[in-house]
Amino acid sequence: MKKWILLLLAVFICTAGFADRKKKNLVPEQVLSEARQLEFDYSYMEGVRCRITGNFQDALKWFDNCLKILPNSPAVKYEIAGLLSIGNDFNNALDLAREAVAGNSGNMWYKVLLANILQEKSMIEEACQVYAEIIDKYPEKDEFYLLEAGLYASVEKWQKAVDVFDEYEEHYGITEPVSIEKFKLYTKLNDIKKASAELVKLVHKFPDKSEYLGLLAELYFNYNQDKKGLQILDRLLKADPDNGFVHFYLADYYREKKIVGEAEKHIRRALLSDKIDNGFKIQYILKLILAPDTIGVTDVQIDSYVALLLEKYNEDLGVRALYSDLLKRDGKLDEAKKELEYILGHDRNNYLIWEELLLLYNEMQDFDSMYSRSLEAIRYFPEHPLPYLMAGVKLVMDSQIRSALPFFEEGVTLSDENPAMKAQFYANLGECYYQLDSIEKAFKMFDEALKINSNDVLVLNNYAYYLALRKENLSMAEQMITHAVKIEPDNVTFLDTYAWVLYVRENYSQAKFYMKLAIEKSKEISGVLYNHYGDILYKNGEKEEALNMWKKALKAGIKDKEELRILEQKIKTGILSE
Repeated sequence: MKKWILLLLAVFICTAGFADRKKKNLVPEQVLSEARQLEFDYSYMEGVRCRITGNFQDALKWFDNCLKILPNSPAVKYEIAGLLSIGNDFNNALDLAREAVAGNSGNMWYKVLLANILQEKSMIEEACQVYAEIIDKYPEKDEFYLLEAGLYASVEKWQKAVDVFDEYEEHYGITEPVSIEKFKLYTKLNDIKKASAELVKLVHKFPDKSEYLGLLAELYFNYNQDKKGLQILDRLLKADPDNGFVHFYLADYYREKKIVGEAEKHIRRALLSDKIDNGFKIQYILKLILAPDTIGVTDVQIDSYVALLLEKYNEDLGVRALYSDLLKRDGKLDEAKKELEYILGHDRNNYLIWEELLLLYNEMQDFDSMYSRSLEAIRYFPEHPLPYLMAGVKLVMDSQIRSALPFFEEGVTLSDENPAMKAQFYANLGECYYQLDSIEKAFKMFDEALKINSNDVLVLNNYAYYLALRKENLSMAEQMITHAVKIEPDNVTFLDTYAWVLYVRENYSQAKFYMKLAIEKSKEISGVLYNHYGDILYKNGEKEEALNMWKKALKAGIKDKEELRILEQKIKTGILSE
């Protein structure tokens, strides 16, 4: 409503002012000299020109000069009020708009501006009164009825809104939008008799539109007048046995009443009806899936409904997409993947299908397909961030760090409206920069990620570990890893990092406790854990046990070549070397 009013103001603000000035009965009492009249006209034209070009400050200066010459000019006050309202100075705008209307009560657009300012100041009933005055003088302007009624409804003055619509109908007769609005208003007033009367009017005027009878039946059901509702739906089915909407109404009714057989019958009739769009059928099934507890539907029933649609509409891509969701629900990921690939083979312009497929590849650890499809998705949808994330992750997995950077950098710029994903891009950028020895950039990216999500345990762990390795800002490192361990106390990696941060901070006894805990909780034999534990034991004075841990680490295996070299040196000498 507000945008509509502002648009009208933009179109008519100039016309309203000039029209006012041309009317003879608006000539001010004082007679201007020719020079002063020329000055007024020039200032007024310059004010209008500045307003049109968006130079509002200069426009105000020119109009202020006009008021110095003709202090009572309604046209100038109208112009200034409009500019002030654009700048949200509604208090001063209101005073001037009132004065403009008082100076020329017959100008419709002065009243439109006044009503809009009143609305902005939440003076709704007074704004409605202004619209009523406009309607009284210009009853053919149907838009003002709708504005007045809408304002009354916005402050829950339901009956007053109805009264305005009644006045509208006196001039324009019964129309679908207004009757529907009156129906809604009467339901808010809990006046079922008048609400039903509005729908009956539509049924009589538009006998070919069965949806109004459907709404009428639903109204009766909502007010526990089931008999009337069923009579209407039975009447509809006699006239049109394949009306899918009616079958869905009946299905919901019987399901609520726990009459399962009747509900099933009507759902199946609706799903097989060609008179209802498949998209609506899919939405109905999704409703059943999302709220099974409230409507008592089983997975077996859902599967049978989808099978029914597949049998009749096998080439409908929406039906195939729904089927893929059920396959994923049942853990049949390979079959779900084939369905999604089939859909993309027939329609590559559905981004949601691309996204589902990429996430499915990731879940199945089919990273090669994830990468190739991500590049393809980027060609079709360069504005969506997820494919950039997936492509970058795959490149990092292949140790192609420099190649991954552009994907993550682009993804950050595209994910402003998705803070969670933006945080993932920052985290991945941090990892890349760290691997490339751009330490300052890496830590800045981690900081940005944690600003968005301070509970990102992976960032907390990695950031803390890197600080420990570099022996930098160890107090902050301990705070971060402590937070991560509180969130996931059984995470072996986090316990290892916590122990290592404590080790670097020379808190060897606590480091020993947490490293031992990490080894006890680990489900796998880890060379890294044993190696770290050996170092910690050595610092605790348990040198023989430290040697045993280093030997266990060597047996378990160490992938990093430099770490392996140092480990072998420690075993050979029995002395800790870092």
